[in-house]
Amino acid sequence: MDLLSLRYFVEIVRQRSLSKAAISLGLVQPALTRRIKLLEEQLGAELLMRHRRGVEPTETGLLVLERAELMLRISEQLEAEVRSQAAELIGQVGLGFPPSIGILFVGKILSDCIARYPHLKLFLQEDFSPAVRDALLSGRIDIGIMSSEAQHPDLVGEPLFTESMWLIGRPEDWPIKGRRLGLDKLDRLPIVIGSFTRLLLERLQARSNFQLRVVAEVDSLTTAIGALRAGAGFLVVPFSSVDRELQKKELVGAPIDGFAITRSLFRHRDRPPTRASTALTGLIHDEVSRLISSQPDVFRRFRAS
Repeated sequence: MDLLSLRYFVEIVRQRSLSKAAISLGLVQPALTRRIKLLEEQLGAELLMRHRRGVEPTETGLLVLERAELMLRISEQLEAEVRSQAAELIGQVGLGFPPSIGILFVGKILSDCIARYPHLKLFLQEDFSPAVRDALLSGRIDIGIMSSEAQHPDLVGEPLFTESMWLIGRPEDWPIKGRRLGLDKLDRLPIVIGSFTRLLLERLQARSNFQLRVVAEVDSLTTAIGALRAGAGFLVVPFSSVDRELQKKELVGAPIDGFAITRSLFRHRDRPPTRASTALTGLIHDEVSRLISSQPDVFRRFRAS
């Protein structure tokens, strides 16, 4: 089994056609067919189902596809890494992050990366922490920022900062006096919340005296804020998720005592950092330092207890 055969297989699956893949790869179809037959013999399994409309991967083929894409990506990174040893930084690096981090500083990091490393290509994936974790485990991204609570034995993480969690509502609905609130103030409030934040709150609920009333579980920041504006209830989110809305006084809120989220930067334990991912990590640390300096009341360096 060689990388070229895997590259051919990946292209066939992408095209869903042997003839189209042959054209794309600059091969005659019989030669491509023989190559895939040999790959199937080497693996001892059928990888493609053939039908009148083209081909589809079998269940084994889907597994091979996932692993082949990872191997090809690592191969491309290695080639770029070797070439860049004696030249400027080139290649591609994938970064995953939740929506609130995208709002905070990912745009600035992208701008700085383009200015400092013009030949470095970024692949950015915005999603909630569990999806970022899955992307790291599958090799779709190189590094990911997510909640430290989403850690996995196959991932290595370094804490970046701790951020306050806030209760957010419409000005006309706001029921609480004071600048801060205890967990007991959440008692029976109608709350719209993300699934991962719900898990964190339920752990706190087990140790505190309040009744969590979730009216909707929404894993989309845009949809959750839209529901809030329409009067669906209150949100529990990181401060960074609604900083702009709070500044414009479109929404109101207060930090929840005893409830914060720690953001960490993760990579896969079995994939050493490349020069590209190391450079991107440096940009992330620069932005985190700026963030903590500018808003120390909201963002703090992680301190192990």
